[in-house]
Amino acid sequence: MKKTLHLLVALLAGFAVQAQSFSDDFESYTAGTKLAAASSTWATWKSANGGADDVSVINTKAKSGTNSVYFSSSVETGGPTDIVLPFGAQHSTGVFELSYEIFVETGKLAYFNLQETATPGEAWTLDVDFTTDGKLNFRSGLIGSLFSTTYSQNEWFNFKLVVDLNTNTYEAFINNNSVGTFQNGLRKFASLNFYPTNGTGFFIDDVSYNHTPYIATSTNASVTFIDKVTGFLGGAKVIPAIELRNLGSTIITSAKVEISYNGKTTSKELTGLSIAANQLYTFSWDTEIELVGGELPFTATLLTVNGAADDNTSDNAKTLLLNPITPAKGRVVIGEEATGTWCGWCPRGAVALENMEEMYHGFFQGIAVHNGDPMVVGIYDQGIGTKISGYPSGLTDRGATIDPGAFENDFITRILTLPAGIMVAGATYDENTRELKVSLKTTFNENVQGNYKIACVLAEDNVTGTGQGWSQANYYSGGGSGIMGGYETKSNPVPANQMVYDHVARAIAPKYTGLNAAFGTSASAGASFTHNFTFKIDWNWKVQDMHIVGMLIQPDGKINNGSTATYAEAIEHGYESGQAVAGVVDLTKPTVSVYPNPAMDVITVRFADAGSHKIEILNALGSIVWQGDVDATTPISVKNLANGLYTLRGEKVIAKFIKQ
Repeated sequence: MKKTLHLLVALLAGFAVQAQSFSDDFESYTAGTKLAAASSTWATWKSANGGADDVSVINTKAKSGTNSVYFSSSVETGGPTDIVLPFGAQHSTGVFELSYEIFVETGKLAYFNLQETATPGEAWTLDVDFTTDGKLNFRSGLIGSLFSTTYSQNEWFNFKLVVDLNTNTYEAFINNNSVGTFQNGLRKFASLNFYPTNGTGFFIDDVSYNHTPYIATSTNASVTFIDKVTGFLGGAKVIPAIELRNLGSTIITSAKVEISYNGKTTSKELTGLSIAANQLYTFSWDTEIELVGGELPFTATLLTVNGAADDNTSDNAKTLLLNPITPAKGRVVIGEEATGTWCGWCPRGAVALENMEEMYHGFFQGIAVHNGDPMVVGIYDQGIGTKISGYPSGLTDRGATIDPGAFENDFITRILTLPAGIMVAGATYDENTRELKVSLKTTFNENVQGNYKIACVLAEDNVTGTGQGWSQANYYSGGGSGIMGGYETKSNPVPANQMVYDHVARAIAPKYTGLNAAFGTSASAGASFTHNFTFKIDWNWKVQDMHIVGMLIQPDGKINNGSTATYAEAIEHGYESGQAVAGVVDLTKPTVSVYPNPAMDVITVRFADAGSHKIEILNALGSIVWQGDVDATTPISVKNLANGLYTLRGEKVIAKFIKQ
């Protein structure tokens, strides 16, 4: 059965206020037909209904009846299926309820978003990811991660989202059980979009929505957003920001607001206001609030409007359940992002690292590991390449590969774990020789067994360059793929003179997997070991903009703990003598490059060192299409290769080139 219902509820100030509802169980369609082509409601993103964007109705699996729709993609950019369910209008007040049955296949993803306007691609209100490891993540391009919970793969379940647009409160349900609430920086939407990203495989059935309209009164205000209190660690001192919305027809000239947290309540009088109907007003509190570890409610309550109670007190209070975490002593989480200037989705990783740095400075150290561009570090790129399946990808302490947008979820888990050892970095630098000497002193908190290893990374901020490879490919250009930290306003590619790259990996020593060096096969709690590294810095690099990053690597290859120090902090601490881990790591040599790039018939590889190298050429699917021994003078024929992007890989080298 399929139905669309529009019910006139009331008239207010000459405008019709309508409740809208819709449901579709796909039983009215013939299996094999295209949904948007056969429906008067469903639509496609770009093409005409029935085109490449449209999805077929199937009868191989269903929650009810025999029919459903199936979304999947193995294309790097996702799609081509791209289905839209318009909501009949843009909703910004009232209560909206969305519900559908979903089945996510084992090891697959699912994704949908809410579009802000009737025209798809103008603005994203909400993105929802069902990940391969059973995480259900709600995010916004405006403020990042909003809320996370879990779901079960390989079984049908009901997903429901209830949104009180008057108070900007989103509540998620699984099988009619509430799993949590959150607020959103964007609070208008006009349609639902199902889009299969790369790696998705999910069925949808029994889709419905219902909108109950809000009928405005004369004097009514609501608390719609509490800012500057989430995303911080325990002990942080913050100044909350509170947002009010005028939901009445009378201008608001004054208000009294109260906040309550950790047993303390304070209030604030707001005067001289002029908040017109349906307008927002944000103000900051007068004093700092210290966040404490543990789950506690933070409530903002509107007490009076224009000197009296307003007409509707049901939307006067908003509560966030804060749970700032207290880091384990000495804990630093390492986030490695696989990226490249050729990768159009990689701006997502850059934005994720910037967000993590802003929220968790000193407790999270991001490292951008470049591939196939002038910032590549061969041994680092090759090492991380063994752990990822595409770009961009992220590793938190070298655990399972994730989307960089999920760094925060992993961080919150890892930062609570007491590390086996704590590292402190010291350094000395000779301006004439350009030699940076680094010491990493590791003190174990507990008795350890096994082959623990040490590694040191240099990561540089404010990196710029000119010429080939320095422009950043940008699939977020134009806003068609949502808000992404400002990249939606930039061109594709972003010209090199507009790009500043941060967290850039410049070196890893002695190698990606680290070296045991002084640790041996066991160490006692309280034991300290000092390891020394020497880096000869390239003349074009700014050592003052570098972070010195330590990695204490477990026997299983995961990072047990990290350390981070700015160049100035390491110099102030001072260099301590210990066991040399490697010889001088010379960073002044040219990086590996392939020319010409793009290529048509023949390529030649320039190596950082002389001699012969055993290399392989892999296509976009990871299949080896050529292998052999070459040196800097050996031409390699690529004439018979299909056009596309290829990876050149060897023991010490890795690079990208395009065959055209």
